[in-house]
Amino acid sequence: MFNFQLNNLIRKNEKKESVQGLKSETDLELLLYECNKYLKVFNEQKIKRAFMLCIDAHANKLRKSGLPYYTHPVEVARIVMSEIPLDDMSVISALLHDVLDEGENYSIKDIRSEFGNDIADIVEGVHKIEHIENTNVSISEQAENYRKLLLSLFKDIRIILIKLADRLHNMRTLEYVSEKSRIKLARETLDIYAPFANRFGLRNIKWELEDLSFKYLNKQAYDDIKSALKSTREEREEYIENLIAPISEKLNQDEILKKIKNKFEISGRPKHIYSIYNKMLVRNKPLDELYDLFAIRIILDTDEPNVCFYVYGVVAGIYQPVPETFKDYINSPKKNGYQSIHSAIVGPDSKIVELQIRTRRMHDLAEQGFAAHFRYKGGRIDQTSILEKKQITDWIQEVREIFENAKSGSNEELIENFRQNLFFDEIYVYTPKNEFRTLPKDSTPLDFAFDIHSELGNHFISAKVNGRLVSIDYKLQSGDQVEIITSPKQTPAKEWLKYVITPRAKQHISKFLKDKEKMIEEEGRKIWAEKSRENYIRLDEAEFEQLIKSLRFNTQEEFFYALAKQELSLEKAFDFIKLKIKSGIRGHGEIRERNTKLKKNGETSQNSLNGNIILKSPMSDIMIPQNEVPFTLTMNIRATKRSNMLEQINSAILTFGDTEIIEMGYDESENEILESLTLLFSDSSHVALLTEYLKKIEGIKDITILKN
Repeated sequence: MFNFQLNNLIRKNEKKESVQGLKSETDLELLLYECNKYLKVFNEQKIKRAFMLCIDAHANKLRKSGLPYYTHPVEVARIVMSEIPLDDMSVISALLHDVLDEGENYSIKDIRSEFGNDIADIVEGVHKIEHIENTNVSISEQAENYRKLLLSLFKDIRIILIKLADRLHNMRTLEYVSEKSRIKLARETLDIYAPFANRFGLRNIKWELEDLSFKYLNKQAYDDIKSALKSTREEREEYIENLIAPISEKLNQDEILKKIKNKFEISGRPKHIYSIYNKMLVRNKPLDELYDLFAIRIILDTDEPNVCFYVYGVVAGIYQPVPETFKDYINSPKKNGYQSIHSAIVGPDSKIVELQIRTRRMHDLAEQGFAAHFRYKGGRIDQTSILEKKQITDWIQEVREIFENAKSGSNEELIENFRQNLFFDEIYVYTPKNEFRTLPKDSTPLDFAFDIHSELGNHFISAKVNGRLVSIDYKLQSGDQVEIITSPKQTPAKEWLKYVITPRAKQHISKFLKDKEKMIEEEGRKIWAEKSRENYIRLDEAEFEQLIKSLRFNTQEEFFYALAKQELSLEKAFDFIKLKIKSGIRGHGEIRERNTKLKKNGETSQNSLNGNIILKSPMSDIMIPQNEVPFTLTMNIRATKRSNMLEQINSAILTFGDTEIIEMGYDESENEILESLTLLFSDSSHVALLTEYLKKIEGIKDITILKN
C-alpha cells in the first residue's frame, strides 16, 4: 500500500500535478543537478521518491518564513551534499528527517521497507534528537540531548552531521521565529552544535554557526564589529594584494617549484566576527588595536607535505617571521585531523599578518572535515571506513569513556566534560622518547600522565618538564617534554580532581575513588555480618533500613562505610543497635513500624507521639537478675533537640547496668525532643541513681517518672 501511494505521487509529479505545483519541480531539478555536481554515485530514483514523500508528508504546512515546509528538508539535503559533504544516503535521509513528525501518515516501518535499514536508522536517530530538543528545557538540563548525540555517534555518524545541517539551516532562517526561541536556539547552537562542527573539522560550518549565534545573543557587538570591518574592507583588500604580490612572484620564479610543476593559490583569509569578538575580550583591546586582522593562506596542488615547509622558507625570505608563532600541525595534526603550517609574518608598514600553508587535500579536510576523506575515496560512506581515521577512533574512544562514566556523575558534570572534549585550544607536548601528545590548553602533568595510561596516572607522584621538577598544578606549554615519576605505593586522592582538566583524567580519578569507596563499604558489610552473628542479630531488609535511619545515616552504603572507616565506634554502635532491636541473648528483637502512640502493658497509652519509633522485646527475652523482683516504670525525658541526643540518652541507660528498656518512642518539635521509655528495674534504688545520672547529660531539661 505504501509503495502504491508513493508511485502515485511520482506519476502526479511527472504530469505537473504535484502538491506544491511548479516550484517543487524546480526544486527537484536543482537538487538533482547538484547531485550530479557533488556526488560521484547516487540513486536518482530513490532521491526522487524521497523528495515526493517529503512533499506529501509536509503538504499544506508552512514555515515561519511563509515558505512551504518541504523547502527546509530540501535545504538540509543541499547542505549535506555540498557543504559537509556526504553521500546520497545522507541526502535521502535529510529529505526524510522530519517526516516522522507529521502524525501517522508515514511510520519508520514505511521508511524501512521503502529505503532500507540504514536510511531508516538515520532518520529515526535524527528524530529522537529533535524530540529531546523540542521539550524546551534549559541548556543546563540538556544532558539527555548530549546522550542522544553520543549514542548516534556510535550508531551512525551521519545522524550527527545531518543534525548539524538541520541546525545550520534553522540558524540561517532564525529571524522568523520569536525572540525567546531565537535566544534559546542561539545559545544551544553555541554550546552544542558549533563544538560538534569543530570536532568533525567542519570549520566553515563552525564559524557560521558561531557568527549566527553571536548575532542574536549580542546583536550590538555583532553589528559594531561587522560595521567596522565593512568600513575598512577596501583598505584591507588593498593591503593583502600588495602583501601577496611579491610572494606570488617569488613562487612563480622558483626553480624547484617549476621542476615539480607545483601550482599554488594565495588568498586573503577573512576573520569571522565571533573570533574577533573573543580576541577583543581576551586582549582587552578595541578592534582597531588588534594586530592580526590580516591573514593569508597558501594552498599547494601537491600531495607532498614537505613542499609546505619549502614554501614557508621562501615566504620567510621575503617577510620576517614573528618569533614563537610557528606551529607545525602537519606532523602534529589536531584531534579532528586538521593539518597546516601556521605562523605570522611582519608585512608592509610593520603590520602583523597570519600565514597558513597547506596542500589542497589538507585544505579540503580543514574546510569539510573528515567527510572530505570520502571525496578522495569515492562512493558511499561506510561506517567502518570512517573508523579508518585515527583521529576519529581516538575521539570516539574518549567520547565512549565520557558516556560510560556519565551515570556516575551529575548532568552538569557530563555537559562540562563533553564541552571540554569538543571545544578546546590545543597544546602539543612530548614524551621522553619525543612522541607528541595533544592536550587541551592549561593541562597539567597529571592530565598528561592519564593521557598516556591510567596506571601511569594512578601512581603519579611528580613530573619533570624539560628536565626540571614542577608542581602538580603546573600548566603545560606547547613544546614541553614531560617525564612522569611514579611510585607503586601511590594512589589517586580526592584533591587530585582540583589539578586536572581533561575528562579522561577526571573520570579515571573518580572511578578509582568510587571503586575504593566500594571496597570500604564491602569491608563494612563483612564487619556487620560478623558482629551480627556474634550478637545473634537478625534483621530483614525493612528492619535494617529503619535501623540505619534511626542511626542518622541516609543509605546503607554510608552506614557500612562509616563502620569500616571506624568513623562510628564499633562497640558503641552495636550497643546502640542492641538497644534498637532489643535482642537480649537470643536475638529475637523486632523493629515495629512508625506509630503515633506508645504501647503500655499490652494496651494503648494516651501519650501521643507523632512520628515515633516503637521497639519492643517480649518479657521472656529479658534477662532478670536472680533473687530480685523486677518492676517497670515509664520515664518521660524532655531534652534539647540535637543530632545525637537520643543516642546519648539511650547509651547512658544501657551502660547504667541492671536496667532494661522494654519500649521506647519519641516525639519532636522544632527545638525539643520528648522521649518516653518503659524501663525494667531490678532494684528500686536504681531509679533515683539513673535519674541523677541522666540529668548530667547536657541538654536534659526535665525527667518525669510515672508508675505503671
